[in-house]
Amino acid sequence: MKFNTCFLLLLCFQLASLEIKEYEARYSYESDEISINGVRKFEKVDDNFVLSFKARNMIAKMTFASTFSMINENITTKNYLIQVRPKFVNRDQEVNFNYDNLSIKSVGRDSWKSYIDKDLKPMDPLNAQIQIRLNLLNNMKEFSIKLVEIKNGAVEDNFYKIVGEEICNIGSKEYECIILKRQRKKESRETLYYLAPELGYMFLKIIDTGSERTQKLELLEILSLG
Repeated sequence: MKFNTCFLLLLCFQLASLEIKEYEARYSYESDEISINGVRKFEKVDDNFVLSFKARNMIAKMTFASTFSMINENITTKNYLIQVRPKFVNRDQEVNFNYDNLSIKSVGRDSWKSYIDKDLKPMDPLNAQIQIRLNLLNNMKEFSIKLVEIKNGAVEDNFYKIVGEEICNIGSKEYECIILKRQRKKESRETLYYLAPELGYMFLKIIDTGSERTQKLELLEILSLG
């Protein structure tokens, strides 16, 4: 009985440690075209989870949102939404995942339809970040994630590896961060993620560098956590 009790306590501790807490935080987003601040939010809505980023300033506003289910660390993507204003930017797009007919359909700026294997559950650019955190909580140092290419519906393997550590400053507080690098075999693009183990591997900074543009997302303030 003593062994069983210890085992159950250990199991409960492990499950608790793998929990991704709901949160709301302010982030800055910068690219070659725009600089804007917004709120990133991870929340449970009915039976699903939603990870979103909403931002606006005097000339533009944007929304990125991923809706998905998550059971025992198994993520199933349902919907990915992009809305960007003003209209001349022409960046509205909605991607829906249908597992009954094993298809993914996109409408908006990039319209396409693709089909997936019955055992394949690819992720979108946002909920892949939840999978990254789960993998790191599971002490994985190197892994891959199948990600839908929003431009054309292709499913590509994205490879991730811890490449270093760095102190990240958020306001007056310092966090020890690990640096995770993403590589895609068909691109020269490089993405570096700075994540804080103290915060359940929350993303403190993302720097995405490619031939077309450079993008940076950086945490400004945690508004709520858990």
